[in-house]
Amino acid sequence: MISLTREDWSEIYYSLEMKSLALRQGKYGQEDEPGQDAEWIAHIETVREKIGPDGATAALEGVERSK
Repeated sequence: MISLTREDWSEIYYSLEMKSLALRQGKYGQEDEPGQDAEWIAHIETVREKIGPDGATAALEGVERSK
């Protein structure tokens, strides 16, 4: 099992934020399928919610594996 610090979780949280922003700005090229970017953004937002602002939730409580 890997132990992550609050700083690690914070970095993961902001990496997801940057990925989401890049998708919204169309910096990953054209969509392969209609709605694909919107689905990716929604998934990223779900993961960010689990991690919590600045990774605080994950650092304090841990994060269960997503299915």
